[in-house]
Amino acid sequence: MQNIFTNTLVTLYILFFFLFFGCKTAMNVKYASILVTNETNGVEDEVNIKLSIDEKKGLLSMVSIPDSVLSNKTLDFLLSNQVSGIVLFSYNIINETQLRKLISDLKNGLKKDLLIAIDQEGGSVNRISWDKNAKYSARYIGSKNDYDYAYKIAYERSKFLLDLGINVILGPVCDIAPSRSSYIYERSFGTDSAIVSRMIEATVKAQKDAGIITVLKHFPGLGSTAIDSHINFPVINHDLETLLTNDFKPFVSGINSGAEMVMLGHIINKNIDPDTPASLSKNYLKLLDGIGFTGIVLTDDLSMTGEIKNGIGWGVNIISGDYDFIQEKIDSINPLDDYCEKLIMIKKNIEVK
Repeated sequence: MQNIFTNTLVTLYILFFFLFFGCKTAMNVKYASILVTNETNGVEDEVNIKLSIDEKKGLLSMVSIPDSVLSNKTLDFLLSNQVSGIVLFSYNIINETQLRKLISDLKNGLKKDLLIAIDQEGGSVNRISWDKNAKYSARYIGSKNDYDYAYKIAYERSKFLLDLGINVILGPVCDIAPSRSSYIYERSFGTDSAIVSRMIEATVKAQKDAGIITVLKHFPGLGSTAIDSHINFPVINHDLETLLTNDFKPFVSGINSGAEMVMLGHIINKNIDPDTPASLSKNYLKLLDGIGFTGIVLTDDLSMTGEIKNGIGWGVNIISGDYDFIQEKIDSINPLDDYCEKLIMIKKNIEVK
């Protein structure tokens, strides 16, 4: 294990050295060529999926809607932008019957494998009040440091969401909160990287076993700040060794346990990118590569802080707000084909329920 750890550390130092010298991705082409598995004989065949620029932008967009009952205006907006992901908030949810109808109408109206995501962490962050495990925060679960208990709560929560038609959970929180001054203290499994990593492993494995898509958040770690990233960009200038030996450990645990997605936080680390938050900087992709992540990245909500002008073309953009704001952000996306291919592959290889 020590040799593996040392080799990983060396690799990440090399990656860090080259962060500012990487070559740019090639220009967009008219189609994305992806590999899908033939279910009949298990042979992988190369299939050309033709995507327009607008389809690619829609593929890389996960947006909020203002409705609790799907309106024609909202459906027309989603169809015109070919959006492939919806994120639900508390204002979308009144009761179980209404929520089931809303999700059913979205899936039927858009007629595609729709990603429907939600924050349902337990404790202070719950969109669905009747979840029987809603009161159990990550802090409470982490204080028990009981692997089986953490697995049980995560599995039951995942099955609960899947039964409603929700197939993406924006969690677990991988941030390590070293003290009560951390704004994310109650949402973190704890102050110790080993305990947090153990709880992340149990949670991700449970979510994987249940069949829901996992989103680890908030890379590279928000736990050491007292600043709410909804309001401003926190600055945490941990060096690479500190990140690798502490902050990244829960993310590595989640990645090794099968997490499909990682959310990039609205945080600035001047040692990684002096000018751009992680949510908008490709430098953090190289760090994720170095710790073994090959899945999809998501931005945190682009409406946060009020200072984000453009979306990213190399991951999924979470966008909440009114129609004009969402349209502006979708229009700003310059989609890159390799990331469109990767998202298509994930949607092909995961049973989107």
